[in-house]
Formats: sequence, structure tokens, C-alpha cells
Amino acid sequence: MKQPVHELLNRSLLLLEDHLPYSLEVMRELAQDGKLVYTVEQFCDNYSAIVFSYPVIEISEQVILLVYDDSGQVIADCAGIHSDLRTFLYSEALYDYLSEESDWMYLEHYVISGTMFPELPYPFCTSGNTLDEDVQGEVLLYSNAYVSRANRGQGIFSAMMELMKDFILRDCVGKRDLYTVLSLDPDVACYGPDTVDWPYVYSYERDEPIRRKNADLMNHLGFASIRLEEDEPSSESDGTKLWFVVRHEQDIVIETEEPSAV
Repeated sequence: MKQPVHELLNRSLLLLEDHLPYSLEVMRELAQDGKLVYTVEQFCDNYSAIVFSYPVIEISEQVILLVYDDSGQVIADCAGIHSDLRTFLYSEALYDYLSEESDWMYLEHYVISGTMFPELPYPFCTSGNTLDEDVQGEVLLYSNAYVSRANRGQGIFSAMMELMKDFILRDCVGKRDLYTVLSLDPDVACYGPDTVDWPYVYSYERDEPIRRKNADLMNHLGFASIRLEEDEPSSESDGTKLWFVVRHEQDIVIETEEPSAV
């Protein structure tokens, strides 16, 4: 039996229509059939949030979170690719998908592999090797995360990350390790009140202080900073500073209570 689609999901799909892999009609059908999974939450007291996912490659999923204020304006968002650790390490299809999606997603795959599994050849999926022990865990590679300037300082960013974590662990039982990576480059709105009509152009004076501030924030959330270049950025550089943050959460206890239906 097909389920009705929540109004907030309808609104979100319409907003993201140009970025979705299928038509709005197909996306709604996926939601009705339970293949597009979503949940709606009251968020930080004053906002509504929706987080939803759909399959992208093998058993991986694209996860998107949007935060709305009471006027219906998106004031924060984040998105990422989630897979289990075995798929992340062994799937050549996922490796190819991330490589083709963007340089940033390819580099996030590289960063997680190099920092969390430095003893393994990279990419492990093409090495022909296997691991002696079974590997368990979840991997979340963020493609973007943004909070509108007027709404910062309210704990929205950290709350978004917790909601994303709860969502991707929804089918896990017992304990789980979670590996997360996020690029600090750049701090640009895709939609919402801070969106501009001109393309992003790097500015050392504007962007580097923001990156440093964001790195400090992520350190407070338990992330470690990873620079893929040793030299410090300068006003003469082109802005392609490769700066990421990673976190390995171990033995996360999974709640056994079923989430309430939307």
C-alpha cells in the first residue's frame, strides 16, 4: 500500500528538482513505496527539519537534510553519501561514483582511507586484496553543510550532524563505528537567504579566516583537521587549499526503539 508523501518532503523535492536523479513524480513514487526514506523533526525549538535518502550505487545512499524556519525558508542544509564500511572499502563502483561526482568527494574517499586505514593500499577496492577479519561500521562523506549567517550561533550545525548520524544509523543494531569526513572548502550557500547570483571566487582575506574558524568549531565537535598540502595558504594562491576534518566515533550504542512514523 502506497503511503502519502509529507508536505515538507514535497516542498523539498520541488526545491531540489534540478539536482535530483529522477523526476518529481518518480521521487514521490519512491517515497510512497518506501524506497525514499525520510523523517521530519522539530529542530532546535524554532525550526522544522527533514532528512531523506535515496539509493545511489549498490547499497549506498544519498542523504539530504534541510532546515526550515516558520516562514518556510531554508536556513540550513547538509548532504552526504552514506555507505557501510565493507562497501566503502571493497566497492569499485562506489569509488568510481565518488570520483565522477566531484574532486571533493573523491578526496574525501581518499582522506578516510588514508587516515583511518593507512596500512591498506589505495584504492583498496582495486588492489585485489581482502581483509582477514570481517569489517563493520558506517561511513558518511559530507558533500556540503551550511547554516545561514543570520542563524549561526544557535547550535544548528551540531544538531544537524546529530540528526544525520541518527538517520544513517537507523537500521543498525548493537554497537557501530562511524567514520565521518567533511571538507572545509568553501563556505558557500547553495540556496536560502545567503545565495548570490554570481559564481564563487576564492578570496584569501575573506575565506581563510572562515576556514580557520570552521576548523576550530569542528575540533570542538571531536574532528581532527587534515591538510593535503603542507604549505600555508597565501594571498597569491588560487584557493584550492585541500583542508578536511575527520572523526571516528567508536562503539556507538544504537537505540532499539523504533522511530515514530511520519
